[in-house]
Amino acid sequence: MKKPEKLYEGNMRKKYLLFAVPLILSALLSQSYNFVNSIMIGKFIGSEAFAATAVTTELVELLNSIFFGYLTGIGIYVSVLFGKNEYEKMLNIIKLNFLLSSILAIIIALVCNIFCNQIFDILNVNEQVYKNAEMYFRTYVLGYIVFQFNWGFTYISNGMSLTKLPLTASVITGIINVCLNYLFLSVLHKGIGYSALSTVISSFATTVVYFFIYIKLFKNLGLKLKGLKINKELFKDSVGYGAPSMFQQMTMYACTALVSPLTNTCATAAISGYAVANKARSLILAIYQNSGKANTTFVAQAMGAGKIDKIKKGISIGTTQGLIFFVVTLSLFMIFAKQFTALFLDPAADAESFTVSVNIIRFLFPFLIFNVFNNLFHGIFRAVGSGMLMFTSTLIYAVSYVIYAYILFAVLPYEIRIYGVHIALSGAYITELIFATYLFVTGKWKSQEYLLLEHAGQSK
Repeated sequence: MKKPEKLYEGNMRKKYLLFAVPLILSALLSQSYNFVNSIMIGKFIGSEAFAATAVTTELVELLNSIFFGYLTGIGIYVSVLFGKNEYEKMLNIIKLNFLLSSILAIIIALVCNIFCNQIFDILNVNEQVYKNAEMYFRTYVLGYIVFQFNWGFTYISNGMSLTKLPLTASVITGIINVCLNYLFLSVLHKGIGYSALSTVISSFATTVVYFFIYIKLFKNLGLKLKGLKINKELFKDSVGYGAPSMFQQMTMYACTALVSPLTNTCATAAISGYAVANKARSLILAIYQNSGKANTTFVAQAMGAGKIDKIKKGISIGTTQGLIFFVVTLSLFMIFAKQFTALFLDPAADAESFTVSVNIIRFLFPFLIFNVFNNLFHGIFRAVGSGMLMFTSTLIYAVSYVIYAYILFAVLPYEIRIYGVHIALSGAYITELIFATYLFVTGKWKSQEYLLLEHAGQSK
């Protein structure tokens, strides 16, 4: 396997595009596999089993955010060290943080299994789906022991500009997962716990592939794989990059959990339409957020290499690319809003739900453009080492979203309250963007390391 290349070397526009496209395809494939698996669960086991996977969704997403939030930050640190050509330290950071995340995964898996019934009591899980939900949840959380390796290798690959690896991993994971789900649920007629087991097995298979690829890669870089150095500096650096990103992700999922009780008070038809619109939103987010990762990795690598003069050009390229991806994707969903909604709802039988979904996509999704800029700012703040500013910016969004949602649900008529969720989201995006733009324009986003590099460049 040849050595990975830096994003700041050669044709930057081409490298930005080649970086982003595999990530976008990977995200779209993951969404597609999830859709297929959901359909199989509903078809082969029934609606109760499908509901059983949903009752712990918010808790599972919150737990997931601990890992992929922290490991995203570590991936940025890998970008910096990769840009500096400090490969030995980079490998040590990878090993140290896989050790830490593995310990955390074991602790969370054990706690969730030991106290599963108490957790379900707090969540008020319906008795009708309790047994199925318990089987699914217990199996899924045990998977954290392998999931965290998959997430970690994905962000490490991004940090080293190897985005074709996550795409390959997504294909492997998805095919194995779908095939196992079909085998367990349709052929062997197993329960919902086996669907979670399919996810765990497919993730394990991908992790093994990742391990072999990275062993070969590190050997090509002339690195010794044995041994692990642990010291105060490495812990401090790891926490400095990982913790703010982890808290940011947890904050985003926490605010969604706080708003969900409002959504649940709406009419069933409205909730159905809202759910379908959110499937479209998740696809749009997957495209422009994964495009934005090119910007984050570029800035981090340039920081590591001291290429401060290229950062502004890179930010410009990343912003332009992100906006193009967003506008094209949004336009397609707005034009084909009815056709997309018809994949999930019958226009005649589910007329009210159908109308809600189409209205949200056509009239409220354009406000996502504010989040495109917020996402780019997040990446820049994270890449230059201003993680706490990124967290503060996200906290402003989260608090605004919750406040706006509760105000709107108090004043809007019952029939249109469901639109209040996305109106509140739009308001929160705008509020955060005002704060993030202020940080950027005033230069307060610049970390101490960035200022030192900037000063050194001006002194030449």
